[in-house]
Amino acid sequence: MAAWNEFIGRGEVEWEHLLAASFVAIVPVVALFLIVQMHLVGGLTAGSVK
Repeated sequence: MAAWNEFIGRGEVEWEHLLAASFVAIVPVVALFLIVQMHLVGGLTAGSVK
């Protein structure tokens, strides 16, 4: 998070760098969420069937 402050200057914001860093930070979180969700839903539906 501290490195993000370098993209925000006194008079300008380097939006392209800030958005690229945000994207790089969010992609692994979304990928992990999708993998966990897939296994969680699969486990819940498998456990509900007799």
